[in-house]
Amino acid sequence: MFELTKIRMGTIALITLSSLCVASIAKAELKSTLTIEIDGLKTQKGAVCFRLFSRSFGFPNNDKNAVIRRCVKLSEKSAEDPLKITLKDISSGSYALMVFQDVNGDRKLNRNTTGIPTEGYGFSNNPNTRQDLTRYGDCVFLLAGAEETIKIKMKYPPAK
Repeated sequence: MFELTKIRMGTIALITLSSLCVASIAKAELKSTLTIEIDGLKTQKGAVCFRLFSRSFGFPNNDKNAVIRRCVKLSEKSAEDPLKITLKDISSGSYALMVFQDVNGDRKLNRNTTGIPTEGYGFSNNPNTRQDLTRYGDCVFLLAGAEETIKIKMKYPPAK
C-alpha cells in the first residue's frame, strides 16, 4: 500500500510539473521585428511620423489610441532609396499603420480648409482611398512571424 501511494504521488507530481511547463510555454508571447519601408518621399525636409494601431478605435488620427507613435528626422540621403524604420519586440497580432511627412515639425498631418492633407501621407497595404476616409480594415495586416516588412508608398496632394 505504501509503495502504491509513492507511485501515485510521483505521478501526480510529474503531471503537475508538466502542466506548469505547458502553461508557461502557452503564455510565452511571440515578439516580432517590423520593418517599415517608405517609398516616394518628395523631399528630405522635416520628419516622417508614424502611428501603429492594434485596433480600429482612433485610427488613423488619434495619437492616444496608437500602440506606437514616433517621428524620425529625415536626413540628406537619396530620395530614391526607401526610408527604413525598424521596430523591435512588437507583439504578434493584427495592426494598421499610418505614416505622414511632417515638413513643418508640428507632429500633425496638416490639412487645408476642406480637409485634404497638405503634407504627404500613406497607409499599410497602400489602399486606394481618400485621405482620412481610410478604414482600419483596409490597412490591417497580420504580424505573426519573427520578421515582417511593410512597404508604404507616399501620396501627396496635387501641386498648386
